[in-house]
Amino acid sequence: MAMKEFCVWKGLILVLFLFAVDGQTSGPSFLVTFSAVIESCSDAKLCASLLKPNESLTMTIFLVDDKNLTTLLVQQTSSTAFHRCFSFQAPEVDRELVQKLRVVLQGRFFKMTEERKVMFRRYLPLTFIQTDKPIYNPGQTVNFRAVTMDPKFVPLDQMVKPDLLVFWDLLNNQIGQWTNVSSTGWILELSHQLNPEAQVGMYTLRAFIDDRMISRVFEVKKYVLPKFDVILTAPTTYSVADVGLKVEACAKYTYGQPVPGQALVEVCRELFPYIVVPGLSRVCLIKTLNITGCASLTISMSEFFGTKFEDDLRNEFLVNVNVTEEGTDVMMSKSTTVYITFQVGMVSFLDLPEFFNYGSVMNGKISASYFNGTPIARKAVYLLDVFSLEGSNTVTVQSSSVAGELYNFNVNRDNRLLYQEKPLKNVPGRYSVRAKGSTCVSVQVACFYNIPTPIKASRTLSVEVKVARDCKVRGADLMLNVTVKYNGAKPTTNMVIVNIKLLSGFTADTALIGSPPDSFAPLVQRVDSGNDHVLVYLKEVPKGIPMTYRLQLKPVLAVQNFKPAVVEVYDYYQPSDVFETTYMPPCP
Repeated sequence: MAMKEFCVWKGLILVLFLFAVDGQTSGPSFLVTFSAVIESCSDAKLCASLLKPNESLTMTIFLVDDKNLTTLLVQQTSSTAFHRCFSFQAPEVDRELVQKLRVVLQGRFFKMTEERKVMFRRYLPLTFIQTDKPIYNPGQTVNFRAVTMDPKFVPLDQMVKPDLLVFWDLLNNQIGQWTNVSSTGWILELSHQLNPEAQVGMYTLRAFIDDRMISRVFEVKKYVLPKFDVILTAPTTYSVADVGLKVEACAKYTYGQPVPGQALVEVCRELFPYIVVPGLSRVCLIKTLNITGCASLTISMSEFFGTKFEDDLRNEFLVNVNVTEEGTDVMMSKSTTVYITFQVGMVSFLDLPEFFNYGSVMNGKISASYFNGTPIARKAVYLLDVFSLEGSNTVTVQSSSVAGELYNFNVNRDNRLLYQEKPLKNVPGRYSVRAKGSTCVSVQVACFYNIPTPIKASRTLSVEVKVARDCKVRGADLMLNVTVKYNGAKPTTNMVIVNIKLLSGFTADTALIGSPPDSFAPLVQRVDSGNDHVLVYLKEVPKGIPMTYRLQLKPVLAVQNFKPAVVEVYDYYQPSDVFETTYMPPCP
């Protein structure tokens, strides 16, 4: 118990001795514990234990300094086992000093000596200086106080008096001084009147105690308290499924009345800090509106998405509002960050058991919501399929809130491959799913929401394919010349995808289009080759300049009666702008 109290008392690492005389665990041994680091001039403690003495033994503990001078700390003689704790006065040191603790256990027939290191450290008092505020106007009074605490943050019974307190201006001129000042009730409180013509800038208070210097910095500047404040309200997260970003700004005087004026709302999507793209800068939308206290608006965010540089922009919006007071042109600003999420909704099964027994009834619920938790006000359908050739199952879908809305699905050997679906009538809502039978079924929920009306876009892209082959050589390779053209209104397109379907029995060699990292054909960023098609990613297609690429097809399987293969081209960010054509080998 004493050893445990000692640990709590100092809270430091303990050094322990545990030795057996002559290496025999059955003979005498001793244990000594003490702190590895001890505070200078403190009442230190150590604990000693003597175990299994077989005669009268004397334990002597010395403190040995760097000059090998010894100081006796403890001497105890006993013929029985004991455990005792002792106190001793730690030596005074200026900074840090490492000494040795030597333990000698001596009997009539043997003598045993062991040493361990111990550090004595001086813990200086902590002095804090605090001003009554961080900023002052010229001519105001600077009230400040100083307090000195021990290393445990307890105010000293008698404060260490500052030998000197000095007040310095921004040009390092001494403008105030206090010497040999003492405190009342542990805290020293003083003040200094600033000159009405004092220069604006940073001022310093310094306290000199022995060889230590403690400082506090504050600012002098001409300022007035703001007459009004601006409160900016915006969601912390914006989903791409939202109609727009709703922003509200309120400006009120300090006495609560609304502020008339003009609000400038700026929403920006910044670049990633490591992105360097010539001519590319952050994307911003700016709206200006008149306000009387509060104003709100919903900003369409379509301009921030669907551009060819979207991957270079950060997934967050920086929203800034500047409110200018009418008549005075005084302006206050507030800003916030809105994070972008590409999650538009969630579908989850609720209250399902972790395990299912064969032939048991399964009970569960299904919940569908938008990303913010709002139930989806669209319809869901259930699709069922079977995984066993034998047995049958009945699945019941029932509304938990509307009486009478009940759907039964029967799955057996005869209709196990039949697709079954039922639309749900009361959505949003909660439905329970119960399956009963002797086989397994699959239940799927399909949710449809926020489906935009298709935009009819004029086709500005086109593709032409010419096929060349040496018909005199049986099984010769095919050479495709794929030409992509653009005739839209802009100088160039966004990213363009060319999807080349392969003829049956052929494989593609894309070496002529290129391979990473530096051998791609002009404007080609990436080439993906699958079993039956090749995807070519073009960075852009310039207006009025045909871009031609060559692809070599090699026969791997003899095929007759070829069917035409399709080549299509479309805008990566506007897939509705699509054009397709077909090609055939010129000879069998």
